[in-house]
Amino acid sequence: MSVRCRAIGAFVGLATWAYAQPTPTIRVPVQLVNVPALVFSRDSRVMTNLQLSNFRVTDNGLPQSIRMEPVSGRVSLAVVIQVNREFRKYVPFIAKVGSALEALLAGESGEAAVIAYSDEVSVIKPFGAGDIASACQTLSVKGRSARMIDAGLRAVQLLRERPAAENRVLLFIGQPMDSGSESKLQFLRQAVEKENVSVFALSLPLLGRAFVSDTFALHGVSQGERGGFRASADAAKLIAVLNRKAETAGGTDLWTALTAATGGMQLHFRTQRQLEDGIGAVGFQARSVYLLSFYAGSDDPGYHSVKVHVDVPGSKVYSRPGYWSGSY
Repeated sequence: MSVRCRAIGAFVGLATWAYAQPTPTIRVPVQLVNVPALVFSRDSRVMTNLQLSNFRVTDNGLPQSIRMEPVSGRVSLAVVIQVNREFRKYVPFIAKVGSALEALLAGESGEAAVIAYSDEVSVIKPFGAGDIASACQTLSVKGRSARMIDAGLRAVQLLRERPAAENRVLLFIGQPMDSGSESKLQFLRQAVEKENVSVFALSLPLLGRAFVSDTFALHGVSQGERGGFRASADAAKLIAVLNRKAETAGGTDLWTALTAATGGMQLHFRTQRQLEDGIGAVGFQARSVYLLSFYAGSDDPGYHSVKVHVDVPGSKVYSRPGYWSGSY
C-alpha cells in the first residue's frame, strides 16, 4: 500500500472516531436573582393581591421569565448590632426589642441570626439556635471600634447558606459609620447585591448631623378593600422615605448606599419608641413585598440594571435597581 493510501486511511479512521465520540455538553452557569418589589396603588395602599401576570421584569433592558413567591413569604433575617462604647446609651433599647424583631420581621415561619460588632465581630445567635429576644438580652458594651463592614460581610456569609428562594434581609442597628474593618464598603455592596440580600438600617445619626424624623406608628393597621392595607398616613410616610432614598442614593452615608442598592431603607431613631416604630416599618415593608425572581446567565459579568414594571394604572413600585454578576 502506498504512503498516500495509508495516509488517507488514517484520516478516514480518525474522522470516524471523532464522529463517534459524544458531543460535549456546554454548561452555562446561571444565577438566581431575587427582586423584592413593594407596590403602592394610586391612593397609597400597599397592594397585596397582584398576580404574576401583573409584573414584567427586565435585566439590562431584556425581558425575563420570572416567577413569584407569595406576599409575606418566608424571611431569613440577620440582625447586625453596634455595641461599642459610643453606642452604649442605646444598647439597653435593643435589649428590649428582641421580641418585636422576632414577631414583626422573622415572623412565625422565618428564621434569624444576630451579630454584634465593636472591636470584634461576634455571632451571638446563629440560624437555627435560640431566639432573638434572649440573644439581644446578652448584648454587652465593649470596645471603641465599629467594624460595621466586616460584620455585614459575616451576615452575608450566614445568609448565603439559607435557601436562595427566601427573602434574605440584613438589618443594621447602630450608626452609619465604620472604624477598624479589614474590608471595604464596595466589597460589601457587591456581596449583598450578588447574594440577593435586602439591606435595612435603624440608624442613630452621628454627632453633628441633624436628626431626620423618619418614624412610623404602624400599630393597628387594618385590612382595606381590594387587598390593600388602609394606612394612608403611614404609607405616605413610607413612600416619602423611599423617594428620598432614591434621590440620595449617591450620598456619602454608608447605609444610604447599601439600602438604595438593594431596595431597603434607612430609618432614624433617638428614643425607645422610635426604635420600636422603626422595626414596625421595616417589618411592614419586608413582609409586604412580592418576591420576584429569575435566572440569569453569568456569561455577562459586571453590574446589571433591573427594572420592575406593574400593569396597574397609577401604581408605584419600589425594588432593587440591579445586581452584580460574576465574582466579586
